[in-house]
Amino acid sequence: MMKKIILFISTFLVGSFFALGAYAETPNLLDGVVDKYFKGKVLTKTDDITFDVAKRALDGTQVPFKFTANKKYKNISVVVEGNPHQLPGIGSLALTMYPKVAPFTFETHIRMEQDSYVDVIAEDEEGKFFYNQVAIRSAGGCSAGVTYDADSVLKEIGNMKVLHTDTRASVFIKHPQHNGYQANLSNYTGLFILPEWHLSSVVVKDQEKEIWSAEFGGGSTAENPFFVFDAPKIKGNLQVLAVDTQGKQYIGK
Repeated sequence: MMKKIILFISTFLVGSFFALGAYAETPNLLDGVVDKYFKGKVLTKTDDITFDVAKRALDGTQVPFKFTANKKYKNISVVVEGNPHQLPGIGSLALTMYPKVAPFTFETHIRMEQDSYVDVIAEDEEGKFFYNQVAIRSAGGCSAGVTYDADSVLKEIGNMKVLHTDTRASVFIKHPQHNGYQANLSNYTGLFILPEWHLSSVVVKDQEKEIWSAEFGGGSTAENPFFVFDAPKIKGNLQVLAVDTQGKQYIGK
């Protein structure tokens, strides 16, 4: 009898282990990302791009994301494979940025709808593409409903805080970053989806010389986004020009 009990417990534990392993596995949709955003390009995996992230995020609407590229790249893109759905070729291009220094460290918050790989894909000066990716567990960041106060948003939208040291800058921009999937919980006559409305580009200059810029895809960067990045030696006060998908321009210093 005791042998049967032990055998049952062992079988249960082994089955549970494999079930949990299957549940924990995150689909890798890199082929779909390449087909959608880098069609015809050959991507080579590299350890030159490294990550400093938590493997599990507590809030899918504000997922801390930080990476370092040690070599010089012409542009670097961040793609959240599982936004808004885990289907090949559906991943969301959060942003493509143009760094001016190497090594280059960048951090921001992203939205994540579900467990997903986040890809960092970089192009060098010779037109060759390299990538690395990290799996992060999170949920609900794209479709989570928001309590939307239009009057309050319009009063504050475009407000910025711009800070810097000699070789590092941070830019905080007030913007709702609607991705077109969020329900307006303030509409008491019935839920409706807030239309897509997010930043489309940001340019940061030091004495009229560009030190960092980015172009944005779907609204996979978080509400009221911030960007922290390495830059060439900063000589004066920074100027920021942000443009959103409605064509509105915002200027910060």
